[in-house]
Amino acid sequence: MPDYTFSAPHKPLLQQGEKVVWPTEGVTLRYSADSLEEVAEIFHTTVENIKELNPDWQDNYSRNGGRYWDLKVQAEPYTVPENNVVTVTVNAPWVEGYYDRTEVSDVPASLDKQARAALASAYYFQYHWFGMHAGFMPFESVEGLPGWLQGYATDGAFYTKFSEFSSFLHTVYSDAWIDDMLNMDPAPFAEGESDTILTIDGDRGSNIAYCGHVFTEPELQPDGSLTFYQVVLTCESEDFAGWAGEETIVPDTATVTTVRLVPTENGWRVDALELPN
Repeated sequence: MPDYTFSAPHKPLLQQGEKVVWPTEGVTLRYSADSLEEVAEIFHTTVENIKELNPDWQDNYSRNGGRYWDLKVQAEPYTVPENNVVTVTVNAPWVEGYYDRTEVSDVPASLDKQARAALASAYYFQYHWFGMHAGFMPFESVEGLPGWLQGYATDGAFYTKFSEFSSFLHTVYSDAWIDDMLNMDPAPFAEGESDTILTIDGDRGSNIAYCGHVFTEPELQPDGSLTFYQVVLTCESEDFAGWAGEETIVPDTATVTTVRLVPTENGWRVDALELPN
């Protein structure tokens, strides 16, 4: 497992630093969901109200993804929460690439230490191996593998033995999350011969309008899980021209995604998490 260091609790700071001004006057609140009924239930409103707030709601539906994207969910401005966070540094010193050895993430301060480590590990894994980049590097190419698999991970990768990789995953994620990832079509990873890891190799871009993210306060649910929202702040103004200039940016939109941790005999496991950008 990686090494961890934890800061003291502190107020959240937006990830773009001094380039971003905190949106004191509120922002537009948005959410993506599988159905309008789901949105209405979560935000204690009606489907009719969601349609009124989103005159183009039919255009926001992706048949490919089967979701309604970025629906406005309330008319009044949303006040961005300022709940305390803890900065967790995750370090895997055996990884060959300097950039991929470390990830620094803020997580809710009200989580216990084990939950903080699990959530920070999930951010680390998803940013480096299952998000911005997908797959382990370095790897040795193999022809004729199914799906998008390119080869097997070699020394210097995050893991080279599937048994060790599986142990990491089960220390961080719920069984359901792991099953979903390993059984995707196409799958990002698979177990190869002699305990090797078959891996894909891919990259994606990020949202240039991303300003940072904060969290609502974790709440214990009747099923024993901890659930809260990751509040992703962006600048959707037509005047936004990127980060090269000297002017500061005020986020105008908050898109919330669900974060869920479930209890096990060995501590909390991440069951739902999306990267914020």
